[in-house]
Amino acid sequence: MMATTETLDRLESHLTRLIDGTLERKAGQVDFLIGLNQLDDILRSHEQGGPIADRAARFLTDYQGWQDKGALTAAQRKRLSEFLGDLFQRLHDGNDPDGRKLAEEVKEWLRAMGDGAFRLVLKRPKEQVSLAERFRDLMTRESEELDALITQHDHLLTVLDDLLKSAETKTDTIYRHLAASVIYFLQMEGYKVEPYVKRLRRLRSETL
Repeated sequence: MMATTETLDRLESHLTRLIDGTLERKAGQVDFLIGLNQLDDILRSHEQGGPIADRAARFLTDYQGWQDKGALTAAQRKRLSEFLGDLFQRLHDGNDPDGRKLAEEVKEWLRAMGDGAFRLVLKRPKEQVSLAERFRDLMTRESEELDALITQHDHLLTVLDDLLKSAETKTDTIYRHLAASVIYFLQMEGYKVEPYVKRLRRLRSETL
């Protein structure tokens, strides 16, 4: 009887650690996506003529530590490096002295992230990356995005609505592509998806 109790206690302890670890990873994914969305908003606002240096400085302060090795997964580092590379170019190419100084801080982030992130972002043109590699990266990003959304919503239709709202307001095309994948899956499962198809088509026509 004592052995059975000890076994159950060990099992309970193991399950508790497993659940805590899973929740911690999910929370980390959500935090990462929130931060990345902030960075996307900064870049989108700048495209429309908004200021960039002050908001970029706040982002680097708020998310200090992301550049440390081990703070993010390899996929997250690669995704973040793409956004930071865009931010670096805008700050570096601008006429604001403070912005150019901030560009050096962004460069240090990219270098600290390792894996050749700075060279990858600034030196390798997109056309030199194979289609297969780009598609695989997209699938990894979409999987992380979907995991985070599923933890927030209780139905895939709600996830789809959230994706379409993000596609309407954000520059990253991942939301549109993932929304299309979810629509196709729901259609195969017998759901009525016409309203969502119309929303997606409207988005496509607005960007043509």
